[in-house]
Amino acid sequence: MARAIILLPAKNEESGIGEVIDRIPSEAIYSEGFDPEIIVVDGNSEDSTVEIARGMGSRIIIQNSGPGKGNGIRDALEEINRDEGKTDEDIVIMLDADATYSPEDIPRFIDGLKVNEVVWGSRLRGKIESGAMSATNKLGNRILSLSATLLFFKKTTDLCTGFWGFRSKTLEGLHLTAEGFSLEADLFCSVAKKGVKTLEIPIDYANREGVSNLKWYIDGPKIFLKTLQKRFRKI
Repeated sequence: MARAIILLPAKNEESGIGEVIDRIPSEAIYSEGFDPEIIVVDGNSEDSTVEIARGMGSRIIIQNSGPGKGNGIRDALEEINRDEGKTDEDIVIMLDADATYSPEDIPRFIDGLKVNEVVWGSRLRGKIESGAMSATNKLGNRILSLSATLLFFKKTTDLCTGFWGFRSKTLEGLHLTAEGFSLEADLFCSVAKKGVKTLEIPIDYANREGVSNLKWYIDGPKIFLKTLQKRFRKI
């Protein structure tokens, strides 16, 4: 049976990691024809994130190439690509470990991947819980999303979404370079340049558990710069 790899990037997410893992709908994933494997990519947490995740049966990958979400995901993908049991039919679902996204939506992503190579969720098209996204972050995301849409002639309404689904072969073919929170822009831009078939679906967004590491005044400009770099570089 092909795997559905549920990839959870995490750093100091002891408040939310257990809830996210517990809510992953394993039986529904099995019914879709996939064997779920939960992998937590830990960014050298200083709390009990790893202990909680390991105790719930998750595979742990500790990032070692430097700090940042992008570095952690690349470390994880390199290790996953070395797995002896991998198949071309494997899929990868990535979502944050802070309980802002609904793991119950994973079967919708799997359904989308039956006819598309990449699926991402748009919080701006779904229901955002009161207080989950500040007006500043929402405006900034809209501006960044519009910029990416115009630069790549491919529409996205949520460039900064952390909920993605990929066919594994497609993900292997992406040239990712982001180190930190510009990972999502890196993913979208790489997918757009590849010209693969994609689908954006509405998703809901809840208040996070724990403290966010994202700072809009630092990470927003970095995300825009990553978008420009990906547009005008050959790879």
